[in-house]
Amino acid sequence: MLILTACQSLLIFKIDLLQMKRIILMVSGKVQQAGYRNRVVGIGKNLALSGYAENLSDGRVKIVAEGDEDVLKQLTAAINIKNTLINVENVESSDREATGEFTGFYKLVKDGETDERLDTAADLLKELIGVTNNGFSTLNNTMTSGFNKLALGQDKILEKQDRMLEKQDSMLEKQDSMLEKQDSMLEKQDISINILEKVHGDTSEIKYTLSRIEVDVKDTRCSLLSYIEEKHQKLEGEIAEIKATLVKIQASG
Repeated sequence: MLILTACQSLLIFKIDLLQMKRIILMVSGKVQQAGYRNRVVGIGKNLALSGYAENLSDGRVKIVAEGDEDVLKQLTAAINIKNTLINVENVESSDREATGEFTGFYKLVKDGETDERLDTAADLLKELIGVTNNGFSTLNNTMTSGFNKLALGQDKILEKQDRMLEKQDSMLEKQDSMLEKQDSMLEKQDISINILEKVHGDTSEIKYTLSRIEVDVKDTRCSLLSYIEEKHQKLEGEIAEIKATLVKIQASG
């Protein structure tokens, strides 16, 4: 009878093992020295899973868990934590066959790592930061109002930029018109040169002078284009800095 009972127990264990799945999760982000493993262990225990959470040398956290497939999906969703101290950026998942080797859900602690007391302290620190943030809700509202005004100011700056760009386009159009007139003048100068060649027979000095004029015109055009491009790039850089500052202020808020 005892032998039959042992066989039955082994059979039940094998059936349960076949129904179980193992999942390996590689979590990256701000997940070390922030109480993350302690949170994962709590989640794993609440879901009645078995396995462990371990810090890796590359800054990631490795989670190995065994249990029902649907429950493992719940674990995968629950460990994607983002709060004051923890910020999960990416979770890589892979499936394995369950072995039933774990007797509970625990945290692997290596030499030099924090123990559960420090993890608890990290959780308390997170709660303290949350209370502090709530206590400064009025200040946050004031800052939000200021950000809104700053955003309105940015819109006005962008409107001015658009008007400046329109003026720049108008200046470029006028420049093109001037260059067309200069080209027309050069054509007329070429005609005059042909006439002078026919009349005087030697106009080399005139040609040299006109070629210098043409070079000066081209240099003037390049200088003007460079000046306008430099001003345009400087304006775009200032606007980009303003936008980046706004994003940082809003993110810190």
